[in-house]
Amino acid sequence: MDAEKLRECRERIDEIDRGIAALLSRRMKVAIEVGAAKKGAPAYCPARESEVVDRVAAACEGVERRVVERIYREIISACREVQGPLRVAFLGPEGSFSHEGALAVFGSGIKPMPCQSFVDVLAAVEKGAAEFGVVPAENSLEGTVLPTMDAFASLTGTALSIQSEMSIAIDHCLASQETALDGIREVFSHPQALGQCREWLRLNLPSAVQIPAGSTSAAAAVTADRHGRAAVCSALAARANGLNILAEKIQDRGRNTTRFWTVGFGAARMGAKNKTSILFNVEHRPGTLFHAMEPLYLNGLNLTHIQSRPLSGGQFEYYFFIDVDGHVDEPRVRKALDEMRNRTSFLRLLGSYPCL
Repeated sequence: MDAEKLRECRERIDEIDRGIAALLSRRMKVAIEVGAAKKGAPAYCPARESEVVDRVAAACEGVERRVVERIYREIISACREVQGPLRVAFLGPEGSFSHEGALAVFGSGIKPMPCQSFVDVLAAVEKGAAEFGVVPAENSLEGTVLPTMDAFASLTGTALSIQSEMSIAIDHCLASQETALDGIREVFSHPQALGQCREWLRLNLPSAVQIPAGSTSAAAAVTADRHGRAAVCSALAARANGLNILAEKIQDRGRNTTRFWTVGFGAARMGAKNKTSILFNVEHRPGTLFHAMEPLYLNGLNLTHIQSRPLSGGQFEYYFFIDVDGHVDEPRVRKALDEMRNRTSFLRLLGSYPCL
């Protein structure tokens, strides 16, 4: 070991750290001025934050983007917090994957508000108990998160809208008070998580009874201090409940990703990449769905997602949820929506928002 060289390097790092600290202090002071200038306007602007991260990542030569993004989202979160911590609702308890989604979007400078259902998440925002909510929209293994769609369909006469979308990697672990798999008789988790780990559980715990829970973090909570039980949950939930992690990354396919929506009030500003989400229904006659969606094709819009859900009180009639690339401020998107309104029985814009 070259002790002299090591000393010189550490002195240079100390000097750099002092410069970073001074710049962070300056940034926080400017953030306070920004908060005052906003005069009550929302502290979270996803398009603006994405622009900041993109610009800094491009300027950090030799540093991986994911590293820059992780660091800078925390810096932005800390600067946002000095304007007043955001109350963010999500499916709880704390430690759920929805909680991880909230942290990925907003950083750790939030006041977490765990809720018992996706309906409760949206209600918390609608009633002003939280400024924003975070809900999962779709998983790469299990598909659409249907309770989220149903929660949106249940909203009537509300100005709530999707503000942004972020996709995060989901890694499931098996956690328990036990220290070995042969002691597991019951496995608890959210039905989506059990489905995402179906094959692993069949091969490794074929005799264990699978029991649905309201969320992965709730599963971890009911597993704590109980012998013979295990939970499929996040490492965050396992640590929070003092559980042993018996196996990691147990999802059946390695690339397990969930896209999350943030929900709040107001129209989201257009970002570099955008989506528009729509809820609609049509008369129960041949060709009406094709006729309703034809404007998307005629205006050159890419349909990225479609999901049908039963219409409450209807006899085999359905709502349709669709996502398309683009923002409503783009003329072709606006034109397509206007044409669709004339071809549907009901149409609601759920949001037009940046993809982070």
